[in-house]
Amino acid sequence: MSDPTWRRHLRPTLAALSIYDVAPSRAPSRLHANECPEPWPLEVREAIAGVVRELELNRYPHTSGQTLRRVLGERHGCDPDRIVLGNGSDEIISMLLTALSGGPEAGHLVIPSPTFVLYAHAARVLGVDVRAVPLTDALELDEAAMRGALDGAAICFLARPNNPTSSLWDAELIHALVRDHPDTVFVIDEAYADYNPGCSLFNPDGPDNQVHMATLSKIGLAALRVGYCIATPELARALNKVRHPYNVSQTSIAIAEIALTRFADVQAQMIATTIANRGRLVELLRRLPDAEVFPAHGNLVLVRFPDDARAHEVRDRLAAVGVHVKDVTGVPMLGGCLRISVGTDEDLDRLASGLGL
Repeated sequence: MSDPTWRRHLRPTLAALSIYDVAPSRAPSRLHANECPEPWPLEVREAIAGVVRELELNRYPHTSGQTLRRVLGERHGCDPDRIVLGNGSDEIISMLLTALSGGPEAGHLVIPSPTFVLYAHAARVLGVDVRAVPLTDALELDEAAMRGALDGAAICFLARPNNPTSSLWDAELIHALVRDHPDTVFVIDEAYADYNPGCSLFNPDGPDNQVHMATLSKIGLAALRVGYCIATPELARALNKVRHPYNVSQTSIAIAEIALTRFADVQAQMIATTIANRGRLVELLRRLPDAEVFPAHGNLVLVRFPDDARAHEVRDRLAAVGVHVKDVTGVPMLGGCLRISVGTDEDLDRLASGLGL
């Protein structure tokens, strides 16, 4: 049988890409996905069930999630029309790249490296040139290298705090880059900002080439798949032309609204507990004599061991007691490293046992 002739229509850029597909973990302690580990109390889940029971499942939601955008607008002190919802941050990333990659002088994407893998993946799907700028040995932004790469760039993603390093890059440097490169759209991804109170760079009156991006996935609502960005009105309109209508389900909208309003105090306590447990996780890892623990600003901690073999030994010891962590030894600059998400008290007890602490 001959090869299907339809293959000639496939984007050539897809050939070199792999599928982002993570097998579900059945480990008792899942410390690999950077989720908020704290469960919602039973009374909250029962209230959510009541809301879901009243949904008209036979009806479409509002095309752009108007009611949730209103809640988020109040949360951020901005016009809801500047807010664009996505099916997770991943869809927002794709929409931004699609909207900003088709001009007559199409520019490239600039990202620090290592950072969130979906920035580069989404860009390469679209055939956008990706220029990755290595971080310094301290996992900070390299100012000179960033400035050189930004010449002619259409878009730059800066995750703050960063994944997988948990770094909180210098705010003044980022402000300077945004100011000095007005032709580039800077997307400040603050998915983990709630775990470092006061660190957000969002300003409703900020420069029009700066976009705020966030997600509910990291603050206790990963199952909903709701991300969003806040952009200048002109860019928000462009993104809405790219965005598919009804891209966020009414179920996700309704649950997000009740969580962010009626149960905002519960969510705040869940985040506070996770921040406290991050401190405990850091202290546990520091008790390992050969571990280098990097400063942690998100709900994840990066730890480096002398070599990959030692990192794999620690990974396997933890797996044996039911703790699943992220092996990032294959990521450039992260040889010997594991990324460990913050867990509950029970998770951390299990991790301590696995490490013999």
